[in-house]
Amino acid sequence: MKDSCKLAGAEQEVMEALWANGGMLSTSKLLESMNGSGKNWKRQTLNTILSRLEEKGCVSRPRAFVKASISKKDLLRLQTREILDNFYEGKLKNFCAALIGDARLEDDEVESLNAMIDELQKKTDD
Repeated sequence: MKDSCKLAGAEQEVMEALWANGGMLSTSKLLESMNGSGKNWKRQTLNTILSRLEEKGCVSRPRAFVKASISKKDLLRLQTREILDNFYEGKLKNFCAALIGDARLEDDEVESLNAMIDELQKKTDD
């Protein structure tokens, strides 16, 4: 995966189709899947998108198949880290402060966040 993990809308849709189908599809089945979801793509359109995804390290294309090279969970983690780094100085507390703003957290939200923090601290202590 390259430094940037930003995906255009169509790229994200292709990745979603791959993940929904076990991470690997033939190019013809992937094209059918995309057109079945309301797209009207030609093979060249799909190939262009796949080339971009391949350059980003998100897919590989063994023979006539397309394989996801990254899980959805890992991609989301990378994208989230990129947002934190680019907009919040890499600090979770800055992100949380911006997200919450002037809003007041409910007691159950505070408890949930505290439990999450405790769990994260246990992981770093190990």
